[in-house]
Amino acid sequence: MEDSTVIKGDSEHDANGASRRHWKQNPEAVRANILEVARKAFVEHGLTGAKIDDIAAGTETSKRMIYYYFGDKEGLYRAVLADAYARVRAAEDRLELASLHPVEALRRLAEFTFDHHAEHADFVRLVMVENLEKARHMERAGDLSGQNISAIRLLDQIYQRGCAEGLFRRGLTALELHWHISALAIFNVANRATFSSLFGDTLFQPKGQQQLRRHVGDMLLRFVMKPGLSVEEASARPITETRAIHPDIYRFRETWDATWATLPTEGDAATRRLHFESVSRSMRLPSPEGVETDEEHWIDTDSGPVRVRLFRPAGQGPLPALIYLHGGAWRQGSPETHWNITARLAAWSGHLVISVDYALAPEHTYPEALGQVPAVLLWAREQAEMLGLDPARLAIGGDGAGGNLAAAATLLCREAGIALSAQLLIYPICDFDTARPSCTEYAEGPLWTLAQLLSAHVQYCPDTQLRYSDPLVAPLLASSHDGLPPAYLALAEHDPLRDSGIAYAEALEEAGVSAQIDPGKGLVRDYLHAIGFGSAAEDRLREMSAWLKKTAI
Repeated sequence: MEDSTVIKGDSEHDANGASRRHWKQNPEAVRANILEVARKAFVEHGLTGAKIDDIAAGTETSKRMIYYYFGDKEGLYRAVLADAYARVRAAEDRLELASLHPVEALRRLAEFTFDHHAEHADFVRLVMVENLEKARHMERAGDLSGQNISAIRLLDQIYQRGCAEGLFRRGLTALELHWHISALAIFNVANRATFSSLFGDTLFQPKGQQQLRRHVGDMLLRFVMKPGLSVEEASARPITETRAIHPDIYRFRETWDATWATLPTEGDAATRRLHFESVSRSMRLPSPEGVETDEEHWIDTDSGPVRVRLFRPAGQGPLPALIYLHGGAWRQGSPETHWNITARLAAWSGHLVISVDYALAPEHTYPEALGQVPAVLLWAREQAEMLGLDPARLAIGGDGAGGNLAAAATLLCREAGIALSAQLLIYPICDFDTARPSCTEYAEGPLWTLAQLLSAHVQYCPDTQLRYSDPLVAPLLASSHDGLPPAYLALAEHDPLRDSGIAYAEALEEAGVSAQIDPGKGLVRDYLHAIGFGSAAEDRLREMSAWLKKTAI
């Protein structure tokens, strides 16, 4: 968590009894605090109307320090402009557009700009203020042009890649494309009040904004595509790239893609969750004989109550147990969507599987879901007799986002002294480094694209700094992996995040932790949902179950 304290200091009183602070300053934090307050003032009052006295009163420093850092009000205003544009450019850099298919990269940049401006109306208003000033302060801020030329270079790289691959028509410039993107995104904010007054605010409600966002990407792509080539054709993967995928998975993908194609693109989180539940019910197989699936419990946690569904195998207790955290990109999924997986894990491993219906993003962001996991583990240990489980043989596992939560939970348990017998990590998300080869090789999927996964990362943990520094968000970043339970990592060859899992297995082994890896040759991310489409997924799940049974002895 970021330290919100900008300045620390003791107080003394002058002759009139007024309090005066002796500052012990963090220069960068002080500067950032001034810029934040000044930005609001300039947005609301413009350059002329904003007062340094008012800005100083809203900061955690003094008027003297504002002049010390920025010289005068115009110097402060230019710094606010530079900071505002720097934030936009930094956010664009984090999109990792160079690793995406040029069609997807161009759409993503256009839709990002629309979203950014809609969510940061103060940026647009600041630009409008500077336009009223005839951009004279931008011209004096010498580094602004150089800072923002990176946006044109980025767009030019995407455009040139599209031209080289025969997708985009030649004769355009990146500057033109940047103008079109900016025009649509800025109008959406700058003219919102007048447009709504004249025509109503339908387009500025959530559904309308989602539609317009999609239209921005569509319009830009149709403008740059070569005549006769559709966006869908250009985005399609070459047939040769699917031949290495296991035939069972290919059959599964046809069904999976067809069921998800019926979901409206503008569907919100709730709509997607309901659709996932419906798709999963339609694909649910009979549970293995002897597995009881009706038992549910509610557990109180600091992050709110959480439901668990138990999958109890045949046999006498006390049983080994597995706390299971479903996948779904932190945003969707439940014990019911992963029924085929957990029921078979229970039957084939002999574990009592406790499937957790944890809190979902974007309504519940990090660390809410993770905060529920230790509470479930403690509940299972405390209620071991009632549940018929052996607390000394308590394992944790999950797939995808659930694998991330499981790995992070092992770090929490290690620090709390809670012993776990094993960790089963199925195509886990172990960090957010997109520079690895698998991110480039499988940026367009199959099944999951890198862009979709990155979008999920942001919704789960909106704080960029935490995504790249907090080991409870990205377990690979832990300073030490000593003392963690033995691990089984089930990976997928055709997965953008495959190499993240490999890196985590290597980190465990370097720390002396036993880590068994299944590379998942011929498989794709989320392949366990292909149970029922052949033997490929079932064989892998049986191997995981055998490993769990062995570690529980």
